[in-house]
Amino acid sequence: MRFQIPQEIEGRRMEFREFLEKEIRHIGDERDSGGPLTRDELSELILALQRTDIMRASLPVEVGGTNRTFLERVILAEEFARVWPSLAVTVDSHNIVVELIARQGADWMKEAYVEKGVRGEIIMGDLMSEPQAGSDTRNIKATAILDGDAYVVNGTKMWTTNGVWAEVGLLTALSDPTAFARNPKTGVVHLLVDRSVSPFKSRDLPIIGLKAGTTGLMEFNNCRVPKKYLFHDESKGYMQNLVVRGWARVLLAAWACGIMQGVLEDATEFAKERITFGKRIGSHQMIQDMIADMVIGLDTSRLANYKAAELMDNNIRCDLEQALAKAYACEVVNRVTGMAIQILGARGLTTNEGFRTERFYRDARFLTIAEGTTQIMKLIIGRKTLGMSAIS
Repeated sequence: MRFQIPQEIEGRRMEFREFLEKEIRHIGDERDSGGPLTRDELSELILALQRTDIMRASLPVEVGGTNRTFLERVILAEEFARVWPSLAVTVDSHNIVVELIARQGADWMKEAYVEKGVRGEIIMGDLMSEPQAGSDTRNIKATAILDGDAYVVNGTKMWTTNGVWAEVGLLTALSDPTAFARNPKTGVVHLLVDRSVSPFKSRDLPIIGLKAGTTGLMEFNNCRVPKKYLFHDESKGYMQNLVVRGWARVLLAAWACGIMQGVLEDATEFAKERITFGKRIGSHQMIQDMIADMVIGLDTSRLANYKAAELMDNNIRCDLEQALAKAYACEVVNRVTGMAIQILGARGLTTNEGFRTERFYRDARFLTIAEGTTQIMKLIIGRKTLGMSAIS
């Protein structure tokens, strides 16, 4: 494992950071508290991001991408979350579906959706979770039953980032509920759902953080999806879900690291300037204790996540390492943002004086829950370590 980031990656990191500081940070500071961006505002921001590598970094060269390594993509995700976590989650979640289409979709899907997705003309979402099936992916109820030349979809999906905006979604549903009940590796398909072809209803589910984006609840009522929109059949649906979830967990850990970096910068800057009892608070032992804990948490989180990314770059299956990185970083970020608020004192409770910490504190809270709770990550780690499952 490399402990020194390659020079070319470090160079692109700094280019992206400079762009974000100049073009994006002030927008996030001013706009995030106002609630979800409009669809037009999101498109404008994605258009601005075209001047960087972020919209094409995950795509293969043959469809106009730059095919960056997982390690580089993790580093870019950190930088994005360091400036505006809410926008990072919105854009990166969209990019995951664009990447899936680019790498696994039929040729006509690539032609119809990839470039439009890169340019933000179409927004995409991953329609996986359901009211009764968040971490319990074996409890899916939404169905997609083949009827002549189309799949008839019924059911509810929720907690989908971009769900309100999404014109296109990658839907996980049961094509054979009986087979799925016997073996969750069978009877499940993925469909590409284009709202203009197969209309469905959606509404926002406001959450405590990530205010710039939308978290959708989508309802399908006899929604007909043409057969040609089949993305993964029953032989691939389950395994492809595992692949997507693994990358998403590493991505969440990267967002956690970016948030930690952001609040650490705020806390250290404040500690160097704020004077109490006749001296700068950074010279107080208990402040230094918290700063040290923040640095330790961030650095160890990065090491765990970079290890998982390097294994992925070498095509090594790493369920344990992905789960470990996600569980650790996403728990630590909640402690680190809490310590940052403590250091900032009353100023940590407001964004009116230029500090990001209050907003980042709320943004961080969803990380221990999304893409498998910390408890589910620990069950994966336990299963891989012991060779036995705690879930029947």
